[in-house]
Amino acid sequence: MHQTVPDSDGGRPPAEQRSACLVVMKGDNVGHKYDLDRELIAGRESATSIHLDDGLVSRSHAKFTPDTVGVRLFDLCSTNGTFVNDKQINSTYLDDGDQIRIGKTILKFIYRNNVEAAFHEHIYSLTRFDGLTGIHNRQTFDNTIANAIAKVANNGAPLALMLFDIDHFKRCNDTHGHRAGDHVLKEVSGTVRDNTREGDFVARYGGEEFAVIIHGLAPPGPARYADHIRALIEAKRIEFEGQAIAVTISAGVATWSSHMRAPAHLIELADQRLYRAKQAGRNQIIAL
Repeated sequence: MHQTVPDSDGGRPPAEQRSACLVVMKGDNVGHKYDLDRELIAGRESATSIHLDDGLVSRSHAKFTPDTVGVRLFDLCSTNGTFVNDKQINSTYLDDGDQIRIGKTILKFIYRNNVEAAFHEHIYSLTRFDGLTGIHNRQTFDNTIANAIAKVANNGAPLALMLFDIDHFKRCNDTHGHRAGDHVLKEVSGTVRDNTREGDFVARYGGEEFAVIIHGLAPPGPARYADHIRALIEAKRIEFEGQAIAVTISAGVATWSSHMRAPAHLIELADQRLYRAKQAGRNQIIAL
């Protein structure tokens, strides 16, 4: 049973330093996990640790503070209140399994040594990563590109998108079998993941098609970067059960500009250039 906590700890005995987390149960980014290894602030302000783009949420709405007793939740004089298990609170220590409602979002508080935390971490991974290649999935890409464009619309930093697919992938499956095709997908995605710069984002867009979100490079930088990735894949020796498989990619590259109105316009432009690269003979980059 929760009570609003005054200056004292309410007689609660000192707790072991157990790591804890919050998992989004309802709202945007269901399954997203926030580790409570430091103080986190939830609010509508984009700089907050838990950013909730919701008109019912105050700019700085609530604060989660780990201490030697546990994790204490404070309402920061929000307009619409902070609720724990449907009870409005001013300040309280959280118990394992508590559900915190902030605006339209519901977060579950879990101690990390709880087996349920491992389950939620697995579910979180499934919602964000592709099961075969281990890189981000299409849903995560859609969220990430939208957020990246929203940021560069404010700060004017360069942002580009590379869409590429594996040349003649159906022929690879037909010749070597689908297990070999899966191996190629994993090798290609791993090569790209291991050779992108810190801060860039790699996702499986669908089938044999992949996406790379490129930050901070103005033209012709993204095209050169994409061609570097193309050359790495062409040079990579891929073998499956003793058979060498030659792999190349074709890619389209597009840079975000202020006249574009939505992420779909950037994606469509990159996709059109990818199609042109394939029509022009494959194993090449088109960025104009």
